[in-house]
Amino acid sequence: SLFQGIMDDQTRRQRGAHYTSERDIMKVVRSLFLDDLRAELAGIKNDSRKGHRKARLEEFHAKLRSLRFLDPACGCGNFLVLGYRELRLLELEMLRELYVDEQQFLDIRQAIRVDVDQFFGIEYAEWPRRIAEVAMWLMDHQMNQRVSEAFGASFERLPLQNSPHIVQGNALQLDWRSVLSPAANVFVMGNPPFVGKHLMTSEQEADMAGVWGDLHGAGLLDYVTGWYRKAAAYIEGSQIRAAFVSTNSITQGEQAGILWTELFNRWHVKIHFAHRTFPWKSE
Repeated sequence: SLFQGIMDDQTRRQRGAHYTSERDIMKVVRSLFLDDLRAELAGIKNDSRKGHRKARLEEFHAKLRSLRFLDPACGCGNFLVLGYRELRLLELEMLRELYVDEQQFLDIRQAIRVDVDQFFGIEYAEWPRRIAEVAMWLMDHQMNQRVSEAFGASFERLPLQNSPHIVQGNALQLDWRSVLSPAANVFVMGNPPFVGKHLMTSEQEADMAGVWGDLHGAGLLDYVTGWYRKAAAYIEGSQIRAAFVSTNSITQGEQAGILWTELFNRWHVKIHFAHRTFPWKSE
């Protein structure tokens, strides 16, 4: 919340910004990719064939390094930071299993592969974008300390060579493919602005017109639906999965038929999971 606090209240209202608690971020992170990865690692650890288990652990490590994450409404980077933390914790658990019989690494720097450059974001304002970058490096430092404690060898990434890819711009105007090319190893997540249809600024109304075009009834849609439309186009024809925290207004009443008919019929999206309505906990 400290990071988000630098955005003044007027800017928050204009952009529809909301601080997202860890509880709510983890609803997305766990369901989107983390639970599957945890289950996969648990299955590998239960493999009784030692040599085979080692090969599978190394393959799993390569998979962790290959994953890419995009938050197209990243704010101060809370989704990216927690996603990175969980990925590093998985890597650490995997390394403990892989090197359980060894006292220490010959080169711990070569053993750690998961890095901040696997994370991508789009943010409208410069200050939150800068804070997101710093927050990622701070989390990297904390996780490096965890590695040092676990294996008794000092590990720091200095000088910093890799960076998170946080782009400043309007996510409803940018081509997301210019930020991160679509691929099977990509996950999209975030908490897009919640602005209601009657509360949008003229700029936001223009964004919605640009995204939805002449779709009948588009004027009834909340601002957050623009991210659903952009995500549907971004993942079309791929195995990419996307998940957003969103106002429940888009699943009930007059908006539901307009939004989901378009997403299902035109973009052929499939709903893999959803959480029931929950009370919003914020600042």
